[in-house]
Amino acid sequence: MTSLLSVTDLSRSPDLEEVSFTVERGEVVCVVGPPGNGGATLMECLAGTGEPDAGHIELLGVTVGPGDRRPPGLGAALRGEALPARMKVAEAMRLLSRLYGTRGLPGRLVDLLDLEPLLPKRFGRLTDGQRRRVMIGLALVGNPELVLLDDPTAGLGEGSRRRIEQAVDEVRAAYGGVCVVLDDLAQAERLADRVVLLRAGRVLAEGTPTRLIKLLGSTYVMGVPPHLRVDGLRDVRVLRGAAATYLYGSRPALEAAIQDLSPMSGDRVWSIRTPTLRDAYLTLSAVPEPAALEA
Repeated sequence: MTSLLSVTDLSRSPDLEEVSFTVERGEVVCVVGPPGNGGATLMECLAGTGEPDAGHIELLGVTVGPGDRRPPGLGAALRGEALPARMKVAEAMRLLSRLYGTRGLPGRLVDLLDLEPLLPKRFGRLTDGQRRRVMIGLALVGNPELVLLDDPTAGLGEGSRRRIEQAVDEVRAAYGGVCVVLDDLAQAERLADRVVLLRAGRVLAEGTPTRLIKLLGSTYVMGVPPHLRVDGLRDVRVLRGAAATYLYGSRPALEAAIQDLSPMSGDRVWSIRTPTLRDAYLTLSAVPEPAALEA
């Protein structure tokens, strides 16, 4: 079966270098990395607003090159997109519905994105969260098979974030595909079927969130203040960061570490937790030239 999106060795200096991944039907793929790691540039190349220097992009079975029109069945909501300030939301919905030849946004998506109260309003009078929900709604008006979203919930409140995540789930449930660029590793862990981790414009690792977390080879994690001396702890792997030092190991090993560290930390209560996708990213980023993991 042909992938909805296939990216092969995509490069654009200085932001991307030989990035490859796919999006299959019925899945959400999150491309994740801290700001400046190439996610926004990747989305521009996929949507056709930016041109790669090299590589291959196939969208819905169609190979697209620089300047090529994107095929029908693709919806996109990129960072910074906007409507004319005086245009009403309902006018934009009707216009795109006619262009796509659809009956408009399905009622369930209007409800999920809470767009009904916004329809009579002019775009320039909307809040950031409302604008983001409107642009995502417009990306879905054409009933697309593949949706591209560039950090759709950045800076939004919990209500808008939850509604957008539910809309993404709705696309997946309808057996479409979604490619989302995110900065938030916790959100990616919650939302994604597969994750592509980017570091400095290259694919650091790829796989399901569960599989990427298992790459740690550890069961538990504990964070301690960065000033504490942790040399000599037994059966514990140490990863130093600017805000904290992270200790990885079995629960007995971390409990033993607490006893060793207690004289230096007074009566502080330590928290031992299960690892997250963020822990996997931090650990993999600390390894020189890691090999990518295929899902």
